[in-house]
Amino acid sequence: MYFNVKLILLAITSLTTVASAENIQYDAFASTVECSGARFSCFDGGALCCALPPAFGFSVQFNNFAVAEQGQGYTGSTCADFLFALFGPGTKCWNGGGVRATHANWFHTSGRRTIDPHSATSNCTTPSSFTYHDELSRAERTIKVPPNGADEVAEFYTKKDFAKLASYETY
Repeated sequence: MYFNVKLILLAITSLTTVASAENIQYDAFASTVECSGARFSCFDGGALCCALPPAFGFSVQFNNFAVAEQGQGYTGSTCADFLFALFGPGTKCWNGGGVRATHANWFHTSGRRTIDPHSATSNCTTPSSFTYHDELSRAERTIKVPPNGADEVAEFYTKKDFAKLASYETY
């Protein structure tokens, strides 16, 4: 009996470790009422603060959360001024109704760490992709966002400069 309990605990620990090693995609939308339309996506292993470009972050979606995972949104210049939290499991969407999240992150609830506002920028990242409806090709397109290039991509999209967006590498 002792062996069976030990084996079960080992299996649970292994599954938890596998689940906590995964990357999750979370998306920032311009829509104030739903998680749909053009979006910037961050894709990481958790506990990174993803800076969202201007005009995006009015809705934020966290995809395929496990039970013990949590997504958060913030205002201000880092992941320090708390705005909202969403909890797994499943895909969860937050709508700001006009309020914008400037940053987002996710983590395993059991692994939450305190964020020091003075050093929060050291754990920041930017979106890795942008998905939009290309009016030239009339198709949805996902492009790679260069490091620190999200603001420029957002500007091209806002100005409907689809030719410039087409020059980016497909994701």
